[in-house]
Amino acid sequence: MVDKMEGGQTNKLKFNVTGMGKKNKNGGAPSSPNKKFKKDKNAGEKKDKGHNKENKAEKREKKVKKKVYTDEEKKAFIEKTKKFKVDKKKLGGGKKFKKTDNPLESKTKKLEKTKKLLNKKETREKQKEMKTGRRKFKLDEVYDIGVKAKQVWEEVRRGDCPEDKKKKLTKELHDLVKGNIKKLIHAHDTVRVVECLMAVGDESIRDALFEEMKGDILEMCKSKYAHFFVMKMLKYGKKEQKKIIVKELEGKIAKLMKNKIAAEVVENIYSDIANGHQRVCMLQEFLDHQFRTFKEPELKTVKEIIAKYPDRKKDILTTLHENVETLIRKGCYNHSLVHNVLYNYFETCHENPKQRGEIIEQLKDSLIHMVHTREGAYTALHCLWNSNPKERKTTIKTFKTFMIKTAKEEYGHMFLLGIFDCVDDTKFVGQTVISELMKDLDTLFSDKYGVRVLKYLFGRRDTTYFNKEFAEILEKGDGNEHSKKDIDIRHKELAAIAAPPVIKFIMEKFPDNLMLPSTSILLQCIFKYCPDSPELQECFAQMAKLLARPFAKGDEAPNMVENQASSMLFKKLIIQDKDRHAAGHPTFTSFLMPLLTEDNIDSWLNCNKGCVLFLNILDLLVPEYTAELKKKMKDYKTLLSKLQHKTAVILKEKLAA
Repeated sequence: MVDKMEGGQTNKLKFNVTGMGKKNKNGGAPSSPNKKFKKDKNAGEKKDKGHNKENKAEKREKKVKKKVYTDEEKKAFIEKTKKFKVDKKKLGGGKKFKKTDNPLESKTKKLEKTKKLLNKKETREKQKEMKTGRRKFKLDEVYDIGVKAKQVWEEVRRGDCPEDKKKKLTKELHDLVKGNIKKLIHAHDTVRVVECLMAVGDESIRDALFEEMKGDILEMCKSKYAHFFVMKMLKYGKKEQKKIIVKELEGKIAKLMKNKIAAEVVENIYSDIANGHQRVCMLQEFLDHQFRTFKEPELKTVKEIIAKYPDRKKDILTTLHENVETLIRKGCYNHSLVHNVLYNYFETCHENPKQRGEIIEQLKDSLIHMVHTREGAYTALHCLWNSNPKERKTTIKTFKTFMIKTAKEEYGHMFLLGIFDCVDDTKFVGQTVISELMKDLDTLFSDKYGVRVLKYLFGRRDTTYFNKEFAEILEKGDGNEHSKKDIDIRHKELAAIAAPPVIKFIMEKFPDNLMLPSTSILLQCIFKYCPDSPELQECFAQMAKLLARPFAKGDEAPNMVENQASSMLFKKLIIQDKDRHAAGHPTFTSFLMPLLTEDNIDSWLNCNKGCVLFLNILDLLVPEYTAELKKKMKDYKTLLSKLQHKTAVILKEKLAA
């Protein structure tokens, strides 16, 4: 195995696989397997090259040669083909044999045809029998109890069932299901029996049901049908029983909200049963694990918690982000608790705009389902403020056909105000939002929140017409990185789009709308900020004619001067003329002055509110209006001297000056 090489060379190991210890023909050491393989391969290649021409010739000969059959072989072949044809006739009647014409298959088809087919009624009955069998197997020993319980329940739940009979049947029903409620509660039909007992039964029955099931509250919350019984316990149970249910779910709120069925129970607790402190505790469970056990109800928002525990900020925000992502992915964004979680997330996530952008991308198509709650509407505003122009357009398009409904929402209308504030493409806003709102102005003018939308569209944040509290909320979106256009330019462009249809609607409703207190302030706002246009001038002309109608003091028919709402409106219109005149626009007073004649001047002087309107014209300090009014009042000095009320005395002094 080991040979020493001559000449002082080092020793080498050589292996012979085929024959260990055998030497070559030359008398040397046995060759290695690799060397032998190479030699054989080279030899084979040489041989192939030498005989390549011969191999080709042999192949040609094989192709040319044809097989020659003997007489015996020919006879055997003919007999074989005849036999095959006979078998074929027996099977298929001489037809071409197909896979589908298998005789076994055809026999089964014939048997099926001979079977009696069931009609619809028989089929339905058979299906019912099969369903009953399956239920018996599933419910086992409580199946018969469930059948009897449903029969009693059918009588109990009827509206025409007498009270005495109902009490008797309720007790009978409870005795029947007592001890087996845990087995009956998870079926779609028998759970209704137990729900009925909770709703209709007396206090003793409700207490017995609660005692029997209080150990399985968590399991029932996750069950498709049993969770309805938990909802009934929350509705009809005692205060102490409700506390036990809330205590049972404590520490598991975040996990349960990720389950679509259990989320309904938690939402019911959050919106209808929990007090302020309990709601804060439920919110804190979405933060780091310490808050699941140790709650601090005095810290109402995540901002306050971070301010108190700055060292835990990273863990709090990380856990909150993970929970928010899971809730959105599970589609649990219809609950007010989730809206509160999302709102607190957006209030604190400004340090990580990338993560915030990912959440907005997931939420943009779902905001329409969220704006009906306060926190949901504020969340939608945050999404709008922190989206780029393209994302804003996509979000606004999801509200298409729902603009009027959103404008009538207590909190949803705030989202529309946010659109007016931050979207630079006013043409797009006009086509998608304003055009849809203008189709139903009657609803907007009559609705409390619709009026607020119109006021903001024309007057923006003028505190005369808009609440400071809401203005402060909307101010949070000012100066966002995606709104480039000047605020005043955007506001004027939107008002110019909305003005023509609004003015036309106002003129259609003359004169009744001028005398309504509910619309008087809105009309003041619209006329103050409405840009000058032919429609506005026509409206002023019609209103001046209505105001200039003569009347007698004490008439039963209402008039524009003595009516409280209309007199206030015209007073404000004349005061606003000072700004219009300074801007070089046509004023309401310019349409009114030519219509003041003997008939209506006498009527105005005889009532206090008419004298107030004359004073307002003089207070404009426009020389042409002052000179014209003094000229018309010269013939009424005698009448003015007889009037003793304060307004008439002041008017006399100003006319004399």
